[in-house]
Order: sequence, then C-alpha cells, then structure tokens
Amino acid sequence: MNTQPRTRLEQLAIQNSLGPIDFVREFKRQAHALGLDLDVSLSAAKRWMKGDPGKPRDASRQVLEAWFGETIAVLAGPPLYQSRQVTEQELAVNAAHDSVSHAIEAASALDPSALEHLNAAAGAAARAYCITPPLEMLTDLVALRDTIYVQLDRTHKPLQQAELYLLAGQVCGLLSSVSWDLGLLNAAEEQARAAYTYGNIIDHLSLQAWARALQVTAAFWSGYPRRAAKIAAAALDQAPMGTARVRLHSVNARALALIGARGEVRHELDAAATELDRAGNDPFLDEIGGELAFDRARRALCAGASYVALGDGDQAQQEAEAAVALFASIPDDQRWEAGALSAQVDLGAARTIRGDLAGAAAALEPVFRLKPARRTEAIAQRLLTLAQVLGTTRYRGASEAVALGGTIEDFTSISLSRTSMRALPPSS
Repeated sequence: MNTQPRTRLEQLAIQNSLGPIDFVREFKRQAHALGLDLDVSLSAAKRWMKGDPGKPRDASRQVLEAWFGETIAVLAGPPLYQSRQVTEQELAVNAAHDSVSHAIEAASALDPSALEHLNAAAGAAARAYCITPPLEMLTDLVALRDTIYVQLDRTHKPLQQAELYLLAGQVCGLLSSVSWDLGLLNAAEEQARAAYTYGNIIDHLSLQAWARALQVTAAFWSGYPRRAAKIAAAALDQAPMGTARVRLHSVNARALALIGARGEVRHELDAAATELDRAGNDPFLDEIGGELAFDRARRALCAGASYVALGDGDQAQQEAEAAVALFASIPDDQRWEAGALSAQVDLGAARTIRGDLAGAAAALEPVFRLKPARRTEAIAQRLLTLAQVLGTTRYRGASEAVALGGTIEDFTSISLSRTSMRALPPSS
C-alpha cells in the first residue's frame, strides 16, 4: 500500500490515522458540526486524496477548510515537508507497495491473486510487529484493514468471505497491540473485540483465543484484573491446545497476580509451560508467527511480571533472568525488542524488591538507551510501577533510589503515549 502522500489532504489524513473509510465518516461528522447535512462518497474521497481533476464543491470545500484549517488550494496541492532525497531502497519498497495495491484494486472480481497479496501483507505485518516502531506500523495496518473491508464488499463467495474475515481479524488484532503500545487502552480493547467478532463469524477458534488474550491484556493494564481473569477463564474453555492456551494461561497469571492469588498464578504458569510442549502446530498462530506467536521467552516474561506484582523478589528475579536469556537467544531480526526490554525492567524491579539497587540500575541500563519512538506503554508502565517501589519508606533518602527514580521520570516523560497522543480509527 502506498504510504507516501500525494496531496496535502492525504498527508493530513495519514497524520491523523484516517484511512479512506474513516475519512468518509469523519467528513460527515465535521459537516454536521458546521450545521451541514453533507457527506462524501468513498470514490470522491479517494479522488481528492490523489489530486485528480474535479476538486470539492463549495460546501465540501467549506468543510475541509474548517476541518484542517488550510485553504483548498493548499489541501489540493503537494504535501508539505522538507525536501529529502529518496533512497533507492525506499523507492523500490514504495514501488512494491504501489504495485500490490494496484493489482488488488484492478481486479474486476476477487480472484486468488488478490487474496494471496492480502495474506502476504497481513503475515508480513505480524512478523514486522516485533521489530518495527509502533507508529511506523500504524498507517500500513489501517490501510491494509481498509483494503480488506473493500474486498469484502466485492465478493459474496462464502469461502472468500471467510478468508477475508480471518484477515480482518488478524489485522484488527495487530492494531490492538499497536494501540496498547501507544497507550490507547480503549482502542486496544475495541480492536481486540472486533478481532474476536470476526473469529466468531467464521468459527475460528485460534483467532478467537488470540483476540481474547489481547482483551485480557488490555483489561488488566486498565486496572480491571478480575474482569481480565474472567475473560481468560471463559476463553480457555474453547481455546485449542498449544500456543493459543499458552498465551491465555500466561496473561491470566498476570491478571491473577494483580489480585494477589499466588497459588492460582503458579497453576496458570505451570499450565502454560505444559502447553508449550504441545505448541508449534497451529496453522494460524504458529505458521504466521511474529506477534501471533507465543514462545518460552514470552511465557517467562509473564512469569517475571507476575511475581513482581506479587512482591516475590526471588522468584521474580529467577523468571526475569530466564526471560532475558531467552530473548537474547533470538536473532536480532526476529527478537521482540519491547518484550526483551520489558524483561530487563522486571529484572530491575525484582532486584529492587530484594534490596539490590545497584543490580537494578545495571539491569535498566539498556532500557534507558531506548529511543523515544520505541518506548512502548508496557515499558513505561513497568518503570512507573518500579518508581513507586523506589518511593516507599524503605528507600527514602537513598541516593541510588533518588537517582534511579529521576531517570525513570525523564524516560517516561517522552514515552510514546506522552509524545504521540493520536486517536486510532474505529475498529468498525
């Protein structure tokens, strides 16, 4: 899909995370705010974005100018940014995206090649999630989702519809993960619910289980661990064996730890370890991989975080050290960086609970080197929880605690959720 804007209007739409379908909806809302009963067709909106002949009429111009605060001449003109030489690599990548988009759009009827392109794009996005900054993922995921929606409108063949619903669920699930990385918990939960609904439509148990696990994660981070545990327990009744259950048991342990259910946490983590021995054969989760997969490193990450929440420094350190080692064994081009650094934070928290502030500072060194564009909400929230421990009576007046707390404050002040406050499009 083309991520290079052709007009100032398209540039602003991309900056506001508006795909064509979302643009049409928002246009109607903006018109209503001006007292106008006006809407725009999807085809007209696409023409405006491209800069094709036939500029918006007077009423539409009024809406666009009020909405974006720029004249129609500017909006219909070229994008506004400092000129930069496009590298040969960028030119080749953009050309490939454009070719795929055109090939899909040109099909007069949905054929296997269109589905092949969409499957390849969705799979690539799942794998790219682990190594790509969230904001870089956002635009492509929204555009891919909208393309899938358009194709759903073009076919009435049940088998093609089922495949497209599966792809829609996959992309909405990825948008849920990106939303959480950006600190947009409500959007994360909405996207997860949408993914579950698509899985329910086609009775796809692996998609349903994955989506429920994403809901569990959003719920306990939102401060509702009991609701999260309830969702996980219900999902486990129908989840396939292997990877789907590993993730559900692991995130359920996180929720139960926040409730203080120590015995149940151990049971869930043991169940996750057992399911790992049966994992690896799920056609959806394991074959696509990336963000859909859930391996021993992620299970150890959940275990470390669970014991941190329970205040068990010894067990937390053991699990966090295992997670750090497991992530380190994964090749750089496949390693989930945010997960690996989250394990480092958990290790720092475990050492803090045990009274080892020097060890905590050492564990956090690679975290503090992370660039702002990669400072996900999970990392920020873990650090803020650690800062609360550093502020307790136990460490009051300790110079190491004060220094570490100040570094955490500086780091989290420019994390993604605090520097990139933008709304994601609705899950539809």
